[in-house]
Amino acid sequence: MRIHVALAVLSLSVGAVVRLPPLGWAVLALACSTVIGAELFNTALEALVDLVSPQDHPLARRAKDAAAAAVLVVSGGAVAVGGALAVYVLVRP
Repeated sequence: MRIHVALAVLSLSVGAVVRLPPLGWAVLALACSTVIGAELFNTALEALVDLVSPQDHPLARRAKDAAAAAVLVVSGGAVAVGGALAVYVLVRP
């Protein structure tokens, strides 16, 4: 979670330096909030699984792995958004 928040702050800072247009800010804010939201859901699901199944169980592991994979997918999408915004900033007049 700390890494995602730090990267969100860094991304927003870079956006301020390069003076993103309003639509760029909206897309960046949506990407950051989606990643942090996914991480919060992952944390909640892991806590719930630990509560319900404190011992190791294959289905508990599968649930945790799927939630972590969802965060990875959303994070990858956010990186793609950042790349697209970087290209936009570099080619705009």
